[in-house]
Amino acid sequence: MHIPSATYRIQLHKDFTFKDLQRILEYLHTLGISTIYASPIMQATPGSLHGYDVTDPHTINSELGTPDDFKTLAREVKKKDMFWLQDIVPNHMAFHIGNYRLMDVLERGPHSPYYNYFDINWNHHSPELKGKVMVPFLGKELSTCIEDGEIRLAISENGIKVKYMDTAYPLSVSAYPIIIKALENDDDDPFLRGKLNDLLSGSENIAFQAWEVLQQGFIGALEKSPADLSKLEEVIAAINDDNKKLLEVINSQYYRLCFWKETDSQINYRRFFTVNELICLRMEDKKVFEEYHTYLYKLYKDKIIHGLRIDHIDGLKDPGQYTKDLRNLVGESCYLIAEKILEAKEDMPEHWPLEGTSGYEFLSFLNQLLTHRKGAKQLLNFYKELMPDIPSYRKLIFESKTLILENYMKGEWENLTELFRLDGLQGEFDIARIKQALGLFMLSLPVYRIYPESLPLKGQSLLTVHDAFEKALLADESYIRELNYIKELFTTPPADQNANARVLSFLQRLMQFTGPLTAKGVEDTTFYIYNPLISHDEVGDAPATLGMSIQAFHEKMLIRQAATPLSLNATATHDTKRGEDARVRLNVLSRIPELWKEHVTEWIRMNATFRKEMNGKTVPQLNDEYFIYQSMVGGFPEDFQITDEWIKRVQAYLNKSLREAKVNTNWSEPDEQYEKGCNDFIKKIVGERHHFLPSFIPFIKTVYEHAMVYTLSQTLVKLTAPGIPDIYQGCELWDLSFVDPDNRRPVDYNMRMELLWQLVLKEQKGKDAVMEFLREHRQAGIEKLFVTWKTLNFRKSQPLLFIKGDYIPLQISGKDLSAAAYARKNGQSWVMVVIPLGLVKHDMNIENVSGPDQFIILPEDSPAQWTNLFTGEIFESPNQISIQDIFKEFPVALLVNSA
Repeated sequence: MHIPSATYRIQLHKDFTFKDLQRILEYLHTLGISTIYASPIMQATPGSLHGYDVTDPHTINSELGTPDDFKTLAREVKKKDMFWLQDIVPNHMAFHIGNYRLMDVLERGPHSPYYNYFDINWNHHSPELKGKVMVPFLGKELSTCIEDGEIRLAISENGIKVKYMDTAYPLSVSAYPIIIKALENDDDDPFLRGKLNDLLSGSENIAFQAWEVLQQGFIGALEKSPADLSKLEEVIAAINDDNKKLLEVINSQYYRLCFWKETDSQINYRRFFTVNELICLRMEDKKVFEEYHTYLYKLYKDKIIHGLRIDHIDGLKDPGQYTKDLRNLVGESCYLIAEKILEAKEDMPEHWPLEGTSGYEFLSFLNQLLTHRKGAKQLLNFYKELMPDIPSYRKLIFESKTLILENYMKGEWENLTELFRLDGLQGEFDIARIKQALGLFMLSLPVYRIYPESLPLKGQSLLTVHDAFEKALLADESYIRELNYIKELFTTPPADQNANARVLSFLQRLMQFTGPLTAKGVEDTTFYIYNPLISHDEVGDAPATLGMSIQAFHEKMLIRQAATPLSLNATATHDTKRGEDARVRLNVLSRIPELWKEHVTEWIRMNATFRKEMNGKTVPQLNDEYFIYQSMVGGFPEDFQITDEWIKRVQAYLNKSLREAKVNTNWSEPDEQYEKGCNDFIKKIVGERHHFLPSFIPFIKTVYEHAMVYTLSQTLVKLTAPGIPDIYQGCELWDLSFVDPDNRRPVDYNMRMELLWQLVLKEQKGKDAVMEFLREHRQAGIEKLFVTWKTLNFRKSQPLLFIKGDYIPLQISGKDLSAAAYARKNGQSWVMVVIPLGLVKHDMNIENVSGPDQFIILPEDSPAQWTNLFTGEIFESPNQISIQDIFKEFPVALLVNSA
């Protein structure tokens, strides 16, 4: 198995291709990266910036380059003794005309070999959806679109199409009889009718490629017979001119064109979260699994890729079985991890044959460590003073999930209830009350989902389900009978094997929707409303707890080393809500709460003149204004110079945040007046003639001084703690991004390469040259790059020390600790990590303001001589080392045994 030493996440798209990646390979290799961690590379929708909207899993995305370009890149990766970790998307594909598998389903329905490929309910209880799949992309009702001339039939080189604006869907073969009948009612044209009938009869039970040839042959034959082509064009034109006839044709298809908002209340295909444009797959079907992974397996077998990262594993019906199937396919030597968000007391199932997760839980642990608990409590109290009407975090989650369930996932909720009835699980209960009980259970589940593989539930899953039903009863005890009945189905042995299968299948299906419900209710709603300290409104983390003790962090790392030492250590991803260094800045507020409170109070007063009253509402609302101030602290330019581009970025970020919160505006029905008022507020408070910036900039400079230290702490811990360090593109320098798409902005690799080459040259001249260079370029984030470069290359030289080495918490003398330390040990190899956690001043000479000097107490069997990898200093002591001495020349330390 190619176990990464360090991964580097790359977002590939049309503006950053295989050739662009090849250009920076030498830089990444010099930095110390062992493994390219690539976003999805299979064919996606045109212009996709992320690649998760796959249209063909058997084809390399043409916008990234050709297959030969990819092979050339793979050869260059191999030459540098580097490896490739590939992100794959087994849960869903794009609902897009470029998805030929799906288009074939729309065109041939049950005669398509892909009829059961997608997670579609062809027997939906709604008569208008029975035997059809929704295509919910109309901007208004179907009849209105027809009346407005937005939907027409058209002839193309690949057959007859249904055109909606500029999008051409295939005409289902089920609609062909109407066209044939129209020909019969006109002049006799046996050739054209015969060709259409031949095409219709030939559409059944043949491969997509063969059907495509038939379609092209049909059009080719017409082109050789202008009269017949003209006749077909006349019939199509007549249908287009007759709204009633056109509606008849549209309604006779295997799919139902409809208004996009309809999916809020009714839907008959499973989608990714609430995104209509992503349709899910039936990956539990072995044929689907084998077909989907064919090309991915070839890339692995040919040693072009060496590991796989499974996207959104929670969306699969049986994730445990999927991981087993994938492991059986690729064998024991493939490095496999999964994207999985773990709640505070949740662990990934031990029996899954995976190396670990993509690292969100590590982000949470480290984010909590860098937050001062007492100061964070003061921030929470201040927030409650400002916003006394904001519910508690737990209550807000319940309310937000309820909002999503009742307003955006009503169709999924109804489908689950109907499935419960059809599976014969209703018993003597009223189905409407069962529906409400199922809803209460989903709203109360304390994790994204459980992973039932057999019944009755056991262990942690059983405990989680009991917890959920207890919370559901507290929410509404009037459903006690229904809740107890459903709980018994899940927790007691079924009556027979048949009942077992039905209950298990339903529960697995239910779990495919609790994940999206939680994600939309928490990550995409609550995280944008509950704002005491927004650095913890983060994927994998939660603001329920603000701050973690050093001891608690050590305990988490000991468990991590024992259980999942090969999980990724992430601090930024394409999905995080803000940049890793923006979070560090915000966490600094927990160390200066009184100063923050004083300034915010002043800013609210001085900016009152820019708030407006619109429709009886203050714009921005105070909660949104508080969010703006925190967002500016996190994302303020490192050179303290505001540009029009930065203002636009903040405004775009705020617009997305406001819509996600769904309080004053939302995606479905945006209140553009409120959004504009908030955008105007931002622009005015940063105006040159206003007093806000003269107050804000000195404050952010104070935060900046402290954050520069804590950023290095965050970086060093990520690179040395149990797990595999993962660097998100560009984050070797400052990462002050906002949420996507802001965090996918182009990375200035020319600057990064130049800085790294200069570091390499300076090191050859000695320590003094390096330290001077660091001071000169400090504002650019050079110290972070330096720590990354030095640590990753040392890690690469000592792989077993970090993969298998013990994690040893180190004690520090004193009460008010200003530092944290731990060691890694494998055999006779040692390394010691020391980071500051107390409030410090940083001018390349750290002044410890926490009081008397403190000492790291060395383990009895540790070396007596240590060398600081960053400064070259040597420390000799059999029992202790002074913290002040360690931080004398550089704010963090990586000490290696030099004996």
